Amino acid sequence: MTTILMKTKYTVLFLLIATALASAVSSNNVIAADDHGKAEQHSDSHEDEHSEKKGHIEITQTDAKKAGIINAVANAGQIKKMITVYGRVVINPNAIRQISARFPGLITKLTVNVGDLVKAGANIAQVESSDSVQRYNIAAPITGVVTQRYANPGELANQQPLLTLENYDQLWVEYKIFPSQQQAIEKGQLVTVSSTFAKTLSNITHLMANKNQPFMTAIVALENDDGQWTPGQMLTGDVVTNQVDVSLVIDNRAFQEVEGKRVIFVTNKAGYETRELQLGQTDGQFTQVLSGLTAGDQYALINSYLLKADLGKAGASHAH
Repeated sequence: MTTILMKTKYTVLFLLIATALASAVSSNNVIAADDHGKAEQHSDSHEDEHSEKKGHIEITQTDAKKAGIINAVANAGQIKKMITVYGRVVINPNAIRQISARFPGLITKLTVNVGDLVKAGANIAQVESSDSVQRYNIAAPITGVVTQRYANPGELANQQPLLTLENYDQLWVEYKIFPSQQQAIEKGQLVTVSSTFAKTLSNITHLMANKNQPFMTAIVALENDDGQWTPGQMLTGDVVTNQVDVSLVIDNRAFQEVEGKRVIFVTNKAGYETRELQLGQTDGQFTQVLSGLTAGDQYALINSYLLKADLGKAGASHAH
């Protein structure tokens, strides 16, 4: 009897221990599963956070302006078809004067030399008339630079020129137009005149044939009040031969390449976001936008490469 009671006691104790162990294991499994779920949730949250920020730059417009980033507004515009031509700067024939004495006589004064700039109306020479033996002054008919001097005081002035004056305030560019280009080139067309350091807009004022030459000459007026152009200089001309109105264009300076894609940076509430566009025709300066942008949207135009650089830094910091 005693033996049976002891066996029963040990059996009950064994069952209690087994039950406790089972509960502990079950509890641990629940905790582990809960921790694993939290880890997965954190991981998903972390990935969502990264995916939400991908392609976005957080910066205020005030700070963007301070950094030199200038925005533009997407709007309708024109795509131009152009032909590039090449030519040389020459002096406008109307801006050259040969200075001579009105009456033959002895040159008593010649006050300017080659390279001197004279103003219109300034006295530049004096001659004693052979007929009246009276002296008279010779005034500069135009403002310009003395480029040639042919006489000196003490010499006789007859019909020969004494000086040459040239004015460079308005020059010409003579562009060569070859046979393959001639059908598209017309008088009055808009031309972008450019060198390696400057550019300006003008129009074709004359279109002339050349004897014994296969090319025509297109003459383009060149304003030169600031003196940045010089006779003999070689210049490029982009002649607008046709232009098409389109509903939406973007300035090509805005494009940046990010992860192998050509994108722009469009403003949003937090700063900027990258945007890949569907594009149409281009003229090298502007490109037609078919989709991906709406008229009135603002995008980074000047110094948009700074946003690209910041985007690269953000990508590097997120790499684990």
